[in-house]
Amino acid sequence: MTLINCDIGEQGPLHEGDRKLMEFIHIANLACQGHAGDKDSVEAFRALAAERGVRVAAHLSYPDRENFGRATMRLPDAELLAALEAQLALLPGVTLVKLHGALYNDAWHDAALAELLAGWLRQSGVSGVIAPADAELSFAARKQGITVLREAFVDRRYVYDEPAGRLRLADRTAPDAVIADAGEALAQAENIITHGRVNVSGDPAHPAWKELEADTVCIHSDSPIALELAAGLRAAMDAGARDNTGAGVKDNIRLVRAGVCETVGLPVYGRQDIGVSPGGAMDCFSLRRGNLMLGNAEGSPALEILAAPELEILAAGHFVLTGARHKAVIHRGGNTAAVEHSRVYTAEAGDHLTFSEKSYGLQTYFCFRSRAEGGPGGKAAEAVPYAAVSGWADLQGRIRVVPGPEYKYLENPKLFFENAWRTTYKMDKVGIRLAGEPKLKCGVGNMISGAVADGTVQLTPESPIILLRHRQTTGGYPRIFNVISADIDLLGQYAPNQAIHFVQVTLDEARAFARQKEAALSKLR
Repeated sequence: MTLINCDIGEQGPLHEGDRKLMEFIHIANLACQGHAGDKDSVEAFRALAAERGVRVAAHLSYPDRENFGRATMRLPDAELLAALEAQLALLPGVTLVKLHGALYNDAWHDAALAELLAGWLRQSGVSGVIAPADAELSFAARKQGITVLREAFVDRRYVYDEPAGRLRLADRTAPDAVIADAGEALAQAENIITHGRVNVSGDPAHPAWKELEADTVCIHSDSPIALELAAGLRAAMDAGARDNTGAGVKDNIRLVRAGVCETVGLPVYGRQDIGVSPGGAMDCFSLRRGNLMLGNAEGSPALEILAAPELEILAAGHFVLTGARHKAVIHRGGNTAAVEHSRVYTAEAGDHLTFSEKSYGLQTYFCFRSRAEGGPGGKAAEAVPYAAVSGWADLQGRIRVVPGPEYKYLENPKLFFENAWRTTYKMDKVGIRLAGEPKLKCGVGNMISGAVADGTVQLTPESPIILLRHRQTTGGYPRIFNVISADIDLLGQYAPNQAIHFVQVTLDEARAFARQKEAALSKLR
């Protein structure tokens, strides 16, 4: 679920507009006296947030009330950190931070500043930060073990900085830098949330799309359309939440013969600090690919099939099978027809779908779109084989990793890449235990439990384990490597007793592979 955040308390504790906005938002970024706000506004809105179930973030800025924090200040490191510490002190116990104005933009592009701030945030007990996905602050925060909520703006225009190869916000002094029409802002929000993209042309009639992924979207409280935009966006989100962004398989199929399967959607991030793992589909790439082929929202519920069931389709529509290659047959009346993997098929109410042997992988995804929701997407009746969209994967089939926090204590890290590892039967949605010789040795002794992530490779006394999306949120074994985000979905298709090989890559390479993967999916939108 994408969260709405809003900058609150910049106009005093009694500002009626801010109070009304609190009815619609998920996160309130409270101004902490740096660019605006004061002790009274912080206390008033923190109390209101508690009453309405809104999470609070500390909104920190350069100490510059005269310019509303929108001018870069060249301060000595100690002076800047002291100013931020004084602001954070107004919100004791708050562990989520968002930067404001010039400091937000400077930490987006200045790696040295980002490293300084991330280190200070960690030392200050901050566990989460709101920042752009490609911000230097996001990269630095993750290195410090801080959760990043990737942010996008729905009421600001974006431009693409070609030399830097990244998005940035249009300069506020530029014409139309701020979106003044609520309908246009809602359309931008829909593209960001549903399609992971934003138009950088400035012309809605002739869009130029760039990738933009977000866990949270921001509305500026001082915008004339803020209240209309927040109400409209929250209503759309709540409607989507009721049907999980699309009916998908819900209420459209019946299990005639049970196998091992369940209805799944996409993982939900941002709750690890309260002990909740992301969960969701084991192979999100296959889930998203199937839904996009049908014209569904990417997170629409699908059936994740481990062992073959028999399905009855209750409503006319279209379906596609992705992920593991199950042999499948559709039964209509007295006729049968083989179902090809990764091809969209028409279904009628009363059709049955049966599955038999599996030739590849572990999890098959049955994605569905009812006729009542409209026809399928642009790939209707057309096959889109995995090979056509898998150019991001390693050509030799290896799983790519980067060093983990305790990597430096490994006595011979090369063994991890040289060993003939196999998956074991000790595997589930939480993780995969590996088997292989010789055993790895790590010089770290007893350690305090630390945060773990999707793909964390922990070295237990028995053998390494790879954590998946239904994992715990902390762990006490050495975290020697981490599977890159692009390859997490590949792990979801490994069966027991299967050979698995690894290769080490750099963080820059990992980010490039993630972008390639998203670009492959964007071809289906």
